[in-house]
Order: sequence, then C-alpha cells, then structure tokens
Amino acid sequence: MNHAPEHLDTARKSRLTESDNEDVVVTCNSNVPPAIPNGNHYELVFIRAETVQQWGQTKLFLWFKMHTPGEWVGQGFYMACTVPPKGKFGPSSKFWLTWVLAAGRQPKRGDRMSTAVFKHKVFRARMRKVLKTSKQMDRTPAQQYSVVDELLQVMVGQ
Repeated sequence: MNHAPEHLDTARKSRLTESDNEDVVVTCNSNVPPAIPNGNHYELVFIRAETVQQWGQTKLFLWFKMHTPGEWVGQGFYMACTVPPKGKFGPSSKFWLTWVLAAGRQPKRGDRMSTAVFKHKVFRARMRKVLKTSKQMDRTPAQQYSVVDELLQVMVGQ
C-alpha cells in the first residue's frame, strides 16, 4: 500500500512502502542540565570549557559542577558566553566580567584570558531556569533546564 501524498513524483511514490514506517532512532547531541529553582545561593566548582559553533557564531561554554548539598550535588551546569567576532573580549562581555571575578584582577591589554583562572575554586552563582526557546516560545516543564546566569563571588580559592 502506498501512502505517498499525491504531489510527490512517481519515482518517489514507488519508494514509499509499508516498510518505510519503521521507527527512526536518533542520538541526543547534548548534555541537558536539570531544571532547578532560580537563586543566588548555589555553590559551583569549575569542570571544563569548550567552544561550539551555534547559530553562526562561536559560543564558549563554561561547565560547572553543583557543590551545594542537596539533590543536584554533582550535576553539571553551564554558562554560555558569546565569543566576539574577532575573539577579543571587552569589559561588557559576560566572559570578561566572569574572568575578572575569578582572576581577582582585570586583564592587561593583549593578555590571553585562560580558563585556568576558574580551576580549584568554589563560586557562589546565580542560577536561572530556561523557560523559553530561542524563538521565545514557552517551554513545557519537561523541556526546561537551568543555566549558570552569573558568578557572584569566589567562595574558596581566592
């Protein structure tokens, strides 16, 4: 039995058969953090950094592990920072502000801003639940997750 719509060409129609109704299995290409309540009281430890091409621009993802005791301890959460087109972060960028907090100083002109400044430190952070998609559509509770919105303080490792 052929279920192809009428507007498909004859060759395409002939390839669509009952066997084409088999399930398709795909791989999830991301590690989605859990959704946790918004707040400024969470303690996090830096895990790693990675860069990703997303929507035509480079994003720097800083990954942290939850250190606050409770049901989310050990879970991974990320902070996404947009990388400027020429790769030079200015004083208004999220990464520059975060780096200065972790380093305890401003970078000098031409300094390389390594993510090593985040290692061996515990940070107090503001966590935010993601409630909308990139197209500003509401997410269902099952689609929601949380991100590191801002690092607020170095708690240990100054």
